[in-house]
Amino acid sequence: MNIGAKTDKGKTREQNEDAFGYRDTLFVVADGMGGHQAGEIASAIAVETVLATEIGADPVASIQEAVLKANNAILDEMAKNENFMGMGTTIAILLLGNKQAYVSHMGDSRIYQMSAVNGNLRQLTDDHSFVAELIKNGSITEAEAKIHPQRNVLTRALGTPGKLEFEVNAFSVSPGDKFLLCSDGLTGMVDENTIKEILSSAARPQTIAEKLVGQANDNGGTDNITVIIIEI
Repeated sequence: MNIGAKTDKGKTREQNEDAFGYRDTLFVVADGMGGHQAGEIASAIAVETVLATEIGADPVASIQEAVLKANNAILDEMAKNENFMGMGTTIAILLLGNKQAYVSHMGDSRIYQMSAVNGNLRQLTDDHSFVAELIKNGSITEAEAKIHPQRNVLTRALGTPGKLEFEVNAFSVSPGDKFLLCSDGLTGMVDENTIKEILSSAARPQTIAEKLVGQANDNGGTDNITVIIIEI
């Protein structure tokens, strides 16, 4: 397994509220939100908590536990510091098992899989956002979503009190497959065809990660950008 990763604050943001990390075959990307640097606190808590959760014999249950722990940790931090009230974060989690990839997410950070068999690029996550709902019900097109005034409004995120709505899904994996975890700072700036073209490169995952971030910045870099590339 070969891994590459890069994060960048982009060209217009003063700070980087994204966080990422990985250990063994567990990978996480989070994109924080909230004032007073609270976004970077929320995303860091989410990544650290997920990576600290033990993965047991039941991968689905382990990921469910990790997400719930991360949410509770963010809520606990908010309760301690009023400056952090209202903070939250997206989360995208990938756990690679024996011929299986387990995926969970909240918000609009994404996970893609590129097949080594046919070269197809498949988005394994569905954005939890207001504009994604509008696209689903046919109210707007994907092109209109990119300029919609409420394109940054999420319908699910960590840092939410009460019952969390999230799923853990399993996908089959073949040798040579590539996976991409990313914040919306990439997908908001780089179209899927270009992402596929760059991912198709025979270059090392670290080189691919740097090229994707560079492309997002070349196209405007209006948000923080984080990517993790895994080649099986």
